[in-house]
Amino acid sequence: MERSARLRSDPYDAAAMGSETTKRSDSEREREYILTTEPAEIERLRLQHHAWIEQAYAIFRKSGIAAGDVVLDLGCGPGFTSFELARVVGPAGRVIARDESARFLEWLAAERDRLGLANVEPSHGKVEDLELAPESLDAAYARWLFCWLAEPEVVLARVARALKPGGAVLLQDYLDWGRMKLLPRSRIFELGVEACMESWRKSGGTIDFGTLVPTLAAATRLEVETFDPVARIGAVGSLEWRWIGGFFRSYLPKLVEKGSFAASDLEAWNADWARRESAGEGYCHAPTMVDGVLRKPR
Repeated sequence: MERSARLRSDPYDAAAMGSETTKRSDSEREREYILTTEPAEIERLRLQHHAWIEQAYAIFRKSGIAAGDVVLDLGCGPGFTSFELARVVGPAGRVIARDESARFLEWLAAERDRLGLANVEPSHGKVEDLELAPESLDAAYARWLFCWLAEPEVVLARVARALKPGGAVLLQDYLDWGRMKLLPRSRIFELGVEACMESWRKSGGTIDFGTLVPTLAAATRLEVETFDPVARIGAVGSLEWRWIGGFFRSYLPKLVEKGSFAASDLEAWNADWARRESAGEGYCHAPTMVDGVLRKPR
């Protein structure tokens, strides 16, 4: 069985990453991501990864990813899940880690070398521009990637063509982002959710991408093998609580800068969150997710 996923027009060359990034200013690179690519964001993503690592391994098992497989990690960021996939496929397998942030990929490459995971291959560029040889992948993984794309069906179709017969697309994405809430209820928290939802509507993507999965799977001739809702609630101090808090503390100030959330509301949001943490009372209902495995017929 061939274990190769050749990038035919990949603009990224791992050996030349340093020279590529020196041509671009820090501010240009920061604009690549909605929450920047600064070291603080990498640490937030590390916490997010820990919050979802069990769910990731559950979908790995459902899909049947195994040693020797070639797997594409779409929108890999700094590579936390890429490294987990590299451990699953082992030295005989390969993980192609695709992201448009050069800064994230710089960090990924350094961490890959530190961990000794030589089977992780960074690939720089937009997922929309990724070209892969037909029937070259055993699987492709994406978490919170398709919800940001203006034309997710185009990317999914391209990935489907690159799958070997029997290969799988593993999706972990939002099903109902706006249902997130604090318990006991908090009006200022819900105002923050509403402001985020409005920003998502303006972004050109579909934040609740999970609702489109069955339709897009049919359009790309993929079979929906599993389609499982995921609802999580975390108490103050839990990984879920810290993950949600970290996101809002990063993103709401950006909405204030854009005039989409009042500075006084941000102050009230921070005060309410701090009060709940200090009291050690309350729960956060995280956005409803969906785990889906889409299979290419043999």
